Amino acid sequence: PQDDNLSLRGKYTDRCRVYALNQRTETPSEPLRLNFYEQPESTIQALASLLQQHNKSSNYVRSFAAVNLTSIEEILAKPENERTRDVRKIQIYWAILKKAGFTADDGRLRAIGLRGGHARDFDPHYSRPLRDAAYELAGREPPQSITSLQALVNELEVIQQFRAESPNHASLTSSSSGEPLFDADAGALMDFLLPKSGSGPTILRPYIAYHSAHAGDFIAAVLELLDQGTTVILDLGNATEELRRYFADMLSKEVFAHQEEKFVENRLGNNFVQLYFEEAHNLFPRDAKELTDIYSRFAKEGAKFHIGVVYSTQSPSTISQELLAQTENFFVGHLSSQDEVRALERVQVAYEGVGQEIMRSKSPGYMRMLTFSHRFVVPMQADRFQASSDSASEVG
Repeated sequence: PQDDNLSLRGKYTDRCRVYALNQRTETPSEPLRLNFYEQPESTIQALASLLQQHNKSSNYVRSFAAVNLTSIEEILAKPENERTRDVRKIQIYWAILKKAGFTADDGRLRAIGLRGGHARDFDPHYSRPLRDAAYELAGREPPQSITSLQALVNELEVIQQFRAESPNHASLTSSSSGEPLFDADAGALMDFLLPKSGSGPTILRPYIAYHSAHAGDFIAAVLELLDQGTTVILDLGNATEELRRYFADMLSKEVFAHQEEKFVENRLGNNFVQLYFEEAHNLFPRDAKELTDIYSRFAKEGAKFHIGVVYSTQSPSTISQELLAQTENFFVGHLSSQDEVRALERVQVAYEGVGQEIMRSKSPGYMRMLTFSHRFVVPMQADRFQASSDSASEVG
């Protein structure tokens, strides 16, 4: 809440829904959570960011944080006989999460179908010689099948103990390729699951608060709310940059795919979606090398799919130049730096000559406006957002 202690959600309680990573007692909201099991390629990066933020810097922790996982979607796009190495890494990651105490829905994970959607989805299918040798060292009989996450944890711990004590055993070499059975990423995951010393998965427990075994459902709920014309607000206050980017990227991709599907099926009609991004320089950095990300697609294809984007920043010089070039309407308040003014003038020559005025003016709400339909810079005063229901405040 700002300006008379009023927020958008506070004024339009029946038209706004808030999802918050850290829920606030004064703002009714739904919990915003990740499903660490179902988005392994991005959540492991989020964990890496959190571990770094909290100065967890042991060698095995740094190795874990450097692991890159293939997305489940990419794995499922491969023929089943080419998935083994990628699937095993996902399974080791799942075992780490399970051991750390992240709740899981076994049936939901099984339904993903990494190995066909059966109980064997939790079975890493290591060779008989490896399993026999590992369980013999552990003094146990190998189970006939691995049909649950807990059974997967038990299996991998036995294998890892064997790796640590018999690193040169022939069964640890892939019989088909002659390469090590565990490459650098798989080895780093196994070393984190059962380290020679250190806490291992236990150090991830503080981040359980960001997880829900059913978090994937919130995407469907948000898309349904948008179809109904509801304003959805993601409150990412106090989140790390990695988590903010994760949620922004994930939801943006889903909105784009949702609108694109309607377009393909000729169901768009009057369904429009407007996205608002604060502190946009964190999402659209100037030095971004990849120009095919979701935000570039918004700029190039968004209008076709009835998607509009509004973004705010105090530093236009740090925004992706491609996105700036695609921006149609500018509302410029105060800029305190000559460099930022020059960056604005390079993008829109219409602002040449008004740079000094922009730097001098500090009146709240006073803007220099340039729109797609009116190609001259026009001064305007934006009304303050207020609790009254008059038309001026509705526009403001």
